[in-house]
Amino acid sequence: MSTTYYSSLETLADAPAATGVWWSSVARALDDLDERLAHEALIDEGPDGALEEAVAREPSLSNRATEAGKELSALVEKSRELRRIVASSAGDPEQVAVVAAELMALAEAEGRYRRRVRSVVWDSLTRDIGGE
Repeated sequence: MSTTYYSSLETLADAPAATGVWWSSVARALDDLDERLAHEALIDEGPDGALEEAVAREPSLSNRATEAGKELSALVEKSRELRRIVASSAGDPEQVAVVAAELMALAEAEGRYRRRVRSVVWDSLTRDIGGE
């Protein structure tokens, strides 16, 4: 998981404005999110990813790891759909509130995904099944 700072979806959602700067910042934040999710998919879900290693260490976590993968796929799709909406409605003051609400929902979904992955990885490292 990355610790690099990116434009805050929450900040943009909390301060919506019908300005070109806001729309541009939203577009950039969504592009950054897409890149970040693609990178994290490799780190978390690739063949040598954190989730695969967690399941190898603790097979009982397989369902939780699978759910994390589904959550990531849904997050990527939501992000890309919102990016398409931003591209088609940038500058429309009536869409600002809608986009801001979706940005906040995306930020919350990203946070849930990150917590789920951390939980699976942590549980694979700390679980002592069978008293070994």
